[in-house]
Amino acid sequence: MSIDRGSAKSTTLAGRLPEETVKGCRLQTKFKFIFLSVACLSLAWAAWGSMEAEAQSFRLKNGDTVVFYGDSITAQSLYTQWVELYTVTRFPGMRVHFYNAGVGGDRVNGGSGGTIDERLARDVFPHRPSVITVMLGMNDGSYTPFTEKIQSAYTSGYEHLLQSIHEHAPGARVTLLGPSPLDDVTRPVWFPGGYNSVLREYAELDRNLARSHNASFVNFNPPVVALLEHAEAFDPNVARLLLPDRVHPDVIAHWVMAETLLKAWDAPAEVSSVIIDANAVKLVEAQNATVSGLTHDDQTLHWSEKEEALPLPFDKGNATLALLFQLTDIQQQLNQESLRVTGLEPGLYELVIDDQPAGKFSGEELNQGVNLAEFATPMRDQAQRVAWLIADRDQAHGVHMRMLIRNADLGLVQGKEDVVDVFESSLEDAIYAEAVPKVHLYTLSRADHSGEKRP
Repeated sequence: MSIDRGSAKSTTLAGRLPEETVKGCRLQTKFKFIFLSVACLSLAWAAWGSMEAEAQSFRLKNGDTVVFYGDSITAQSLYTQWVELYTVTRFPGMRVHFYNAGVGGDRVNGGSGGTIDERLARDVFPHRPSVITVMLGMNDGSYTPFTEKIQSAYTSGYEHLLQSIHEHAPGARVTLLGPSPLDDVTRPVWFPGGYNSVLREYAELDRNLARSHNASFVNFNPPVVALLEHAEAFDPNVARLLLPDRVHPDVIAHWVMAETLLKAWDAPAEVSSVIIDANAVKLVEAQNATVSGLTHDDQTLHWSEKEEALPLPFDKGNATLALLFQLTDIQQQLNQESLRVTGLEPGLYELVIDDQPAGKFSGEELNQGVNLAEFATPMRDQAQRVAWLIADRDQAHGVHMRMLIRNADLGLVQGKEDVVDVFESSLEDAIYAEAVPKVHLYTLSRADHSGEKRP
């Protein structure tokens, strides 16, 4: 997705034990002190255990190096960038390195960036990847009906590609991606059955190749076709914008592709979950978050909170993202930052985080739980800054790869550090420094419709 820096000043677009246990339990006796301290410590350990379980289930691990290999759809650097954004913001305590190795026009035997052997040797293996994704097929069929000759060339070329990966990156975990579709939904097909039927055949070949080469398989074709069909029913004019040239997905379709890959990699939906009993002034639950200093005066609840992750920085004020939410369930699937406050009297309440208004909610809404990822918060602003840095580093890497393709003129050699490598590394350091979780001060106050606070 293209990130508009100018429109996101305060509204925005991704194994640690909590530093302190939950405080603020009002204690009357030594016995109560012991009992409640153990209970509060148990809540902290429960949050830690949940966070550890999610990190363990997610397919990417600390220290992984991920290389996305493919043609111009991968070279758009959208679904790849958002997989990185999710990983960095959801698991800021891990360090994962990401590289996009997409080149326009590529096939299983290579293309404008060189033969497949040249491409792999220059753009993939020097990074020493532990995870490789491959998406090809769009160009391999030459936009013509499926033939046995085309199938044979595709299969043999892919076999060679996978064998080379096994030889030069033997420990890499490989995911083959069924190619995203050609839009045969909103426009007339070019020939009986349409070219996307050819791409579906390639996806089945990919599935079989993954099975025989001990790789995993994720098919981008069905979810993007389903998106097109849903959008066509919603508004045909909108639907035709999702793959504007029929081949290259737009922002919304790339988010669907990113979501598909992330869910296949067992990406958790939860950013954090906090439940507070306002009546008892008590923390009930904190998942992937640490809450301390919970107090109440005659008008306001106060507490400090440190979430161990950041939300994906989706801004509902962005027209493209608003349409994404209408057409998909991505917020539900990947971006749940839940706050529940029970025991409130009926009325309107204002939530402020670090002096930044986050929203006004009814007591019933807070009792049911609100998803803070849907609102402008300091956490979302922080995630947006991470997104900008990721976009910068990804762009630098794209320029670097194009320079390496033309190394005859520039004298650059992949694997031998140059000034762009140093710059890329500095940007990656900045990404992870920016993603470090911070402590925020929360206040929840009763307010009438004029905004006047009252008990």
